[in-house]
Amino acid sequence: MDSLKTPKSHAQRMLNAQSLSRELVSSLGKVTSRNVFLQTLSRLFRQQFSFDRLCINLYDPNSELLSYFTAAEGAVINSLSPIRKAEKNTVAGHVIASRKPVVITDISQHFAESMLHPMAEAGLTTTMAFPLILSDKIIGTLHCSFRQKPDNLYEIMEYLLELAPYVAVGLGALLAMEYLEQGSSLNQVQFTGEDECETFFFESPVMRQFMAKVHAVAKLDIPVLILGETGTGKTRLAHYIHCNSQRRKMQFVKVNCPAMASTLFESELFGHAKGAFTGAATKRVGRFELAHQGTLFLDEIAELNQEMQSKLLHVLDDSCFERVGESVSFSVDTRLVAATNVKMSEAVSQGRVRSDFYYRLSSCVLEIPPLRDRVDDIPALSSFFVTQLSNQYSLPQIQLSQDILHRLGQHRWPGNARELRNVINALLIKKSITGKLDDRDIEEALCTDSIAFAEMKAPSVAPAVTSTAPASGCSLEEIERQHIVQALERARGVISGPKGAAKMLGLSRSTLQRRMVKLGIDGQAVK
Repeated sequence: MDSLKTPKSHAQRMLNAQSLSRELVSSLGKVTSRNVFLQTLSRLFRQQFSFDRLCINLYDPNSELLSYFTAAEGAVINSLSPIRKAEKNTVAGHVIASRKPVVITDISQHFAESMLHPMAEAGLTTTMAFPLILSDKIIGTLHCSFRQKPDNLYEIMEYLLELAPYVAVGLGALLAMEYLEQGSSLNQVQFTGEDECETFFFESPVMRQFMAKVHAVAKLDIPVLILGETGTGKTRLAHYIHCNSQRRKMQFVKVNCPAMASTLFESELFGHAKGAFTGAATKRVGRFELAHQGTLFLDEIAELNQEMQSKLLHVLDDSCFERVGESVSFSVDTRLVAATNVKMSEAVSQGRVRSDFYYRLSSCVLEIPPLRDRVDDIPALSSFFVTQLSNQYSLPQIQLSQDILHRLGQHRWPGNARELRNVINALLIKKSITGKLDDRDIEEALCTDSIAFAEMKAPSVAPAVTSTAPASGCSLEEIERQHIVQALERARGVISGPKGAAKMLGLSRSTLQRRMVKLGIDGQAVK
């Protein structure tokens, strides 16, 4: 067995491994087939040490099944099933259960004497296996086996342990590419953004003009800042841009900025070394590395504090970063798409967003028109939601009349397309229960859903006039008040509980109480 072709010191071996890791990501990112993937991996590994068998298993957590990624490199094992249960008494099963590497130095002695292990039958005596983890999920296992135990076995193990996260990134990218090309679901692993490319339904001139700009921008490999009110579809648009870009065969990685604790920000985005801090039991690959050669989507980016903005700005400027707990810089090639419902110019003037951070993001800005500015799109969107929700919840489809569509067109839609979807869902449920829809059902669906969005800052437009309002020119706020009073009357003044007004309105008790205070409703007076 050849000795590991790296310097003998631990520090030098790790530097060599980190150098190879960059070559791994670069080489595997260009691979378009499973066979070439494993051949490339085998070639890069053989530059460092010799082995007799290299293979990858894919793992499906739902069925707990293992399957060969492709034919192994090296020794052939005929008696090992290509699809099998990930049982804990197997090498791969133990790796998956423990999420840690396994090293077996004598295969024939390790397993029960009553059975000769298939690897031993193939003349292999020593094996090591590593979990392939992506976004904290095990997507497979990497196995390297030997006919004779190498003298530097644990140096090889340490080396492969350093490289396994990069193999996982490359494997994930290839599986995502296969999905996009085949248009069918992969049972082994699911990635963020791996669903079908988003489709936008529109008829209005304003959206035709907007989507023409989107198509042009998608082809350009530049950062994009998406602006838009809540519910306009910023995440869908980000994925649409990715699917129509040159990076569509690579990963789309989404980061929900408000959900990231400031103390874990660097670890989440840039990754960390093993032992970098308390609880860092294993190495973690950050979101930037996961999105290498793909698209990184930062949702609600204005929610990052200024310290986070500064660190992110440094990476955007230099296209390189350091993992937490390491002093080696890694270069990354990713397209950044960011989104927010905040008016960035105001956030800059208020000191919430750094001006240099904003200018770095705003080289290309796409502002999605609100639904009230494109009412011509409501029929197409409504039809899509009817079909989607009917199939999703096994509800009978409904035909929306022109009167209903006209009423939907009058609504101001503070929650935009998301609110429209909720309203259509309410109408589908109502129709499935009562078998009919009348004007009152439409108004109740609109009013109930509008209450949920009422806490948002509403745009300064004239309020819609409702067809069932007690007086002409009745505002949405007055309709809300009337609707809440009616619910309180039916509940005899009871707010919470299974028969309370909050339950009838589909609201939490605290939300209903806030609305009552704002609208001047005295709950004690309504019995």
